[in-house]
Amino acid sequence: MSSFVEEYKIWNTPILGAYLLWRFTQGYCAGHEIGDAPIGLLHFVASAILTNKRLIQPVSNQRKNLQSYVRSFEDKKDSDILLNLQSRIKEKRGYTLAAIDIAISEGLLVWEVESGKIYPRKVTKKARKGKTLRPKIKSDGNKAEVLGKWFSEHDLSTIGAYLKVVF
Repeated sequence: MSSFVEEYKIWNTPILGAYLLWRFTQGYCAGHEIGDAPIGLLHFVASAILTNKRLIQPVSNQRKNLQSYVRSFEDKKDSDILLNLQSRIKEKRGYTLAAIDIAISEGLLVWEVESGKIYPRKVTKKARKGKTLRPKIKSDGNKAEVLGKWFSEHDLSTIGAYLKVVF
């Protein structure tokens, strides 16, 4: 099987998306000055970033913040990737909703209807032997957490301005 087909299978499963959004939400809450949770809209932006190889690659603890992340595309003259983010968010709507649904049904996330915020739950079960995450998925989970921390430093309109998306 080609590597493209294999990558498509991995990224196209909302189960992986549920894990990444859970980690994103954990990072957001941990990074927020008062521990607040992100609103649901941010999960759609995060999902579009976290499921694209070129968009997720520059996410790391080596970067200071969201501004540094955006500058990395401008420095490489890859700003067209960010300009395409709005359409990726629209493309991934169904995927993101399915991922949120799975995360809620599996007890990873709780969506507070009145405020529109999504809270992470603590998972106390340990993975059984042979059921641990692949290193790539674990690495992407760490990146999701970093992205959540970066998002927690800004309000919705600032995130939209940096990433050039409209909510």
